[in-house]
Amino acid sequence: MSLNAVIRWLKPREMVFFDLLDEAAANVLASAQLFDQGLRSGDSSTWADLRREMKDLEHKGDELTHDILDRLNLTFVTPLEREDIMELAHALDDVVDKLDAVAERFVLYRIESVLPSALELSNLAVEGAVEVVVLIRSLRTMSDGKEISRRIRHVHTLENKADSVYHTALAQIFEDPKDPILLIKWKEILDILEQATDDIKRVAQVVGSTMMKNA
Repeated sequence: MSLNAVIRWLKPREMVFFDLLDEAAANVLASAQLFDQGLRSGDSSTWADLRREMKDLEHKGDELTHDILDRLNLTFVTPLEREDIMELAHALDDVVDKLDAVAERFVLYRIESVLPSALELSNLAVEGAVEVVVLIRSLRTMSDGKEISRRIRHVHTLENKADSVYHTALAQIFEDPKDPILLIKWKEILDILEQATDDIKRVAQVVGSTMMKNA
């Protein structure tokens, strides 16, 4: 057992859940930033490296999610409702899973260049992930409700922008489909990227409902 694992078991159980959720949120931000940087390089020769690094973060997210769920099964009293902790754990993990899935498809589909719309969606995912870190951290004290509400609204705004970018991108790629196969590849990639922003919004929604329950 690692030193960090020992420290977690020694801490009060309610604090452990906050620590694990903080780690999961930090992993979301690290994944979004790595993914965004990889796409902005524009170098298709680096997709395989990006895929490997994203897979490492995806595995870390899975481990954190499993740790949270295992501890829920062992803990009688939790600091937040079990359903909320589970939903947060899954939603955070889903964001990383989506970004990892796109990185994987860049390799499998041999994507040579990145659409500007994909870069826009990637940037929005990073902005949302920054907010997610703050929102998850706020669950420890649930103070400054106005600031938290502002950040939740910002996440919703980002998700609305992502929807707009996504639909505009679909219209563009279907307008003059010179390569139907490439069109299908990009539609799937854009679908998954948009879903990642949906999952970020899901995290914000759960934080908001949790704050209301504990107000």
